[in-house]
Amino acid sequence: MAENILVIGGGPAGLHAAIELAELGVNVSLVERDTFFGGNPKKFKYKYLFPDLQPAENVIGELIKGAESNNNIKKYLSANIESFKEDGKKFSAVIKSSTGSETKTFDSVIVATGFEHFDPAKDSKYSYQLFDDVIDIKDLERMMGEGNFTRPSNGKPPKNVAIILCVGSRDRHVGNQYCSRVCCTVSVKQAIELKEHFPETEVYIFYMDIRTYGFYEDLYWKAMEEHDVQIVKGRVAEITSGPDNTVICKGEDTLLRGPFEIPFDMVVLASGMEGGPQSPEMADKLGIELDEHGFLKQANVTLSPFKSNKDGIFLAGACTGPKAIADAIVEGGAAAMDAYIYAKKNS
Repeated sequence: MAENILVIGGGPAGLHAAIELAELGVNVSLVERDTFFGGNPKKFKYKYLFPDLQPAENVIGELIKGAESNNNIKKYLSANIESFKEDGKKFSAVIKSSTGSETKTFDSVIVATGFEHFDPAKDSKYSYQLFDDVIDIKDLERMMGEGNFTRPSNGKPPKNVAIILCVGSRDRHVGNQYCSRVCCTVSVKQAIELKEHFPETEVYIFYMDIRTYGFYEDLYWKAMEEHDVQIVKGRVAEITSGPDNTVICKGEDTLLRGPFEIPFDMVVLASGMEGGPQSPEMADKLGIELDEHGFLKQANVTLSPFKSNKDGIFLAGACTGPKAIADAIVEGGAAAMDAYIYAKKNS
């Protein structure tokens, strides 16, 4: 008799977990709150993924196709877990979707509910939503994915662009003291994309520290050496309106130049990653814990990174903290194996 496993979240981690389990003959119920699978990469229309700049569709699209074509996966879109309870070593869940409510019993559960981008409007110095030409990292991804990179204010290509790192990360003022890990690399990737499509556009990146860790460091050097991206160590203290429909970044170059006031056609805010809006709900309904940053808490970061504090409930992807898509996919597979072993032992 086949095991029954619930996967909550249809982003990269959840999709990979569902596919791995289905290929082992497990009956998988894949529950996604949105009207589509693919998570934030699909929602914001990512075009290319770092470090090799391969088309996102080659990765996310393949995961979606793999899940949609597998008959061992029952797909629930626009759905949520209405109620949840333990039933001995098993779990009973009511899945509510547009077609109604369904009660099912599961041998184990994987939570892969992802993350949310920090809202830059929470920090007034960046003037997000005040000036049309101040956008954030996900806005730029969508623009590039749609092939429509122009200034929101006038529909024209920008002559110069500033990218500001660590917006909503490493900042006690907004309550997020952690590093979001991938913003530096994503921003460098975006700078390369901009220069490849618009060679005449000047691109500046303002940073506290560049953290393009591991093999992603190659993108950092490629941006400077091959595409002439200007990478400036400094902090932007204020964004104001300037002449000729520009926005002015005021701050300090902490390495060379001292104070600066530079007009830009566009400013991109590299907003960090926060715990997803489903995380508190999942913690409450499933009886699992949140960490101090609002992400779902791992039982042991080193020894049991895919286990929650509750036996039989496993975690994967960015619901436990900031990480790259490749890492989230790997975690989906690892959590699937943990969930499968647990289900086998107790079915």
